[in-house]
Amino acid sequence: MVAIVDTTLLVLGAAAAAVALVAIVAIVHARRLAKSVDLALARIGGEPSHHWWQRPRVLDREVRILEEGVEESAKDRARLAAAVAEASIGILLTDDDGVVLHANETASSFLGARHGEAVAEARMRQAIEAAILSRTSQHKELEIYTPQRRFLDIRAIPLEHGVESLGAVAYITDVTEPHRVAAMRSDFIANVSHELKTPLGALAVLAETLAANRGDPAVTARMADRLVQESRRLSKLIGDILDLSQAEAADRSRTPVDLGTLLSAVAAGFGEAAADRGLDLTVAAVPPSAVVLGETRQLATLFTNLVENALTYTPAGTGDRRPRIGLSAAVAGQEIIVVVEDEGIGISEQHLGRIFERFYRVDKGRSRETGGTGLGLSIARHIARNHGGDITVESQVGVGTTFRVRLPMWRAP
Repeated sequence: MVAIVDTTLLVLGAAAAAVALVAIVAIVHARRLAKSVDLALARIGGEPSHHWWQRPRVLDREVRILEEGVEESAKDRARLAAAVAEASIGILLTDDDGVVLHANETASSFLGARHGEAVAEARMRQAIEAAILSRTSQHKELEIYTPQRRFLDIRAIPLEHGVESLGAVAYITDVTEPHRVAAMRSDFIANVSHELKTPLGALAVLAETLAANRGDPAVTARMADRLVQESRRLSKLIGDILDLSQAEAADRSRTPVDLGTLLSAVAAGFGEAAADRGLDLTVAAVPPSAVVLGETRQLATLFTNLVENALTYTPAGTGDRRPRIGLSAAVAGQEIIVVVEDEGIGISEQHLGRIFERFYRVDKGRSRETGGTGLGLSIARHIARNHGGDITVESQVGVGTTFRVRLPMWRAP
């Protein structure tokens, strides 16, 4: 009996020892796990709990927060990628070795290209390499032919994280239009200076001649008439320059304009001049729906210039022949087409492509006689385009010329 009890105690003791050992191992493992949990919490920015049984719940909460942050970061990256892809300028991202990591569609057009784009790619890579090596921004402006003449602005900026270089980003901007506008402005100033010199010089000579011949009534009368002519020419030139400036300003304060009323008013302003020259100036019936949203004064200037051009280049009537100048307007879908046609001398094909250029004259001698400035048609085109339309011309030498002005139709809301 005693032997049985001793054996039982021995077994129980061994079992207790095993349980204790397991408990010790479990405690050690739990402490290690708790330490790992604390380290994990510290790495993701969480605060460790003082109670071991709460640590799994705290870790779960912090992991959820981390997942939400990762998801939001993914959305931010997607937004950034979409913005870069849709950017109108070229954006190219490289690593520290200059290897391209990302390029939007605009920048990709310069990679692996030929001709002018190949030159642009070489300059772009040179700028990126210089930016990475020097750790300073690089700026280059490049002129290429593709086959049209283009100007590109290339900027390469190094990317850094502390003292570590992460690569560079390059921005490629097409600045052809600003260059074109600057060149046009420069040409315009030069042309204006030249055009102003002519009447001003004439006025000076006429004034000197008049002063030197005060006692000669015939010379005085002739010089006075010339002074009046040149002063009017100068006044018209200045007026046209101001009209062109206003047309280019593209004023947006607009109201509905009835083209029927406007065309009738324009024609009435030239009625006497047309009758004196034996010309028939007519306005066809205009549909009531021919209404555009625009600036009345500018639109009046547009059609005034076209009618004046027709009067200038239509020979005076003789006998029973009375050349016609006609104005009409028609609705075509969502647009209104205004037509100004004449039976004048016409324009040869070699000049048709340039008549809308500033200061361009088909017949310089005739323009000088009539006081033309070479700006009327340029002003007309600017006004048409400022109103969302355009102007075209058809002409046949000895038959006549037809201008068509296309403008978007206005509909009451």
